[in-house]
Amino acid sequence: MQIGFFGEVMCEHRVDGHGFGFGGDTLNTALYLHRLSRQGSAAAQRPHEIGVLYFTRLGQDEHSDQLLQLLRAEGMTVQAARDPDKGIGHYWIEIDSAGERSFRYQRDDSAARAYFADNRVGVTTALEQALTDGSLQALYVSGISLAILTEAHRMHLFSVIKGFVERGGMLIYDNNFRSLLWSAETAARWQRLLLPLCRLVLLTDSDERLIWQQPDADAAALTEAALCAGAGNVVVKCGAAPCWLAVRSAEGAVLLQQVAAEYVDTVVDSSGAGDAFAAGFLAHYLTLVPPFLVTDFSAAARLGHQLAACVVQQHGAILAAQKMPQLFQQDKSDA
Repeated sequence: MQIGFFGEVMCEHRVDGHGFGFGGDTLNTALYLHRLSRQGSAAAQRPHEIGVLYFTRLGQDEHSDQLLQLLRAEGMTVQAARDPDKGIGHYWIEIDSAGERSFRYQRDDSAARAYFADNRVGVTTALEQALTDGSLQALYVSGISLAILTEAHRMHLFSVIKGFVERGGMLIYDNNFRSLLWSAETAARWQRLLLPLCRLVLLTDSDERLIWQQPDADAAALTEAALCAGAGNVVVKCGAAPCWLAVRSAEGAVLLQQVAAEYVDTVVDSSGAGDAFAAGFLAHYLTLVPPFLVTDFSAAARLGHQLAACVVQQHGAILAAQKMPQLFQQDKSDA
């Protein structure tokens, strides 16, 4: 299984004062999934390996160079165009007493925003090539992946994704919503377009309430709304509360499940928790059995919760490699 991720990577200025790292919603998930896939293969607990490819655009600046060195040292495949006139974006994290994070950004001149800017005849991006030549079986994008693009570039990406899905490709979507990037109305319009193409959606409950401007909607209602909008299978992440899972059978029947989160004594930094959950979920969902035959997501959700629980007990969105938990030694379940 080859899965591609598309999005923006930024320099993360750490709240603990220990210099800086890197982060970005799709990168966080891609890197954690890459690490988990290697764990699963080494432990011989998963019959199919996952190949992770990350697609983005970077600058020619020092931080972009450092990011590439980091990811290549991890063994992850990165397809990154280099922009001589732009750089990598930056964000600063602030943490409250409960470990909840807020962000300040400096990303207006981020190279990733210009990923589809070269529209010369005959010029295609690495992502477009991979989506059309059959080298990818799955694509993971988020609300942020779309929000950083211009409307014209979103439409272009959408047309490429639509063709990919029509040829049998699997689209996976995470709703990550940032009001500084686009309005709730625009996010809702694009989500309506994307969900009917999605084999799997991973939604954060608080973001869904903002997108649809329904502050009182509960997780069950959000799950049902995503199913009605055409999503194949639905996961609604609810922070420390149980997540909701909606699984469609081959006959079209829907099984609803809830899976409790891992208990954590102290949340140090919630940055990247949802992204880590997504990686843990996908590590099980994509490899244990063919995804379209899955009838029970609970084991995948437990793996997601385990990784998220580890991440929130450390500063930063991405754990240092040496702090990565050996989750496949813990996950003895079968689905």
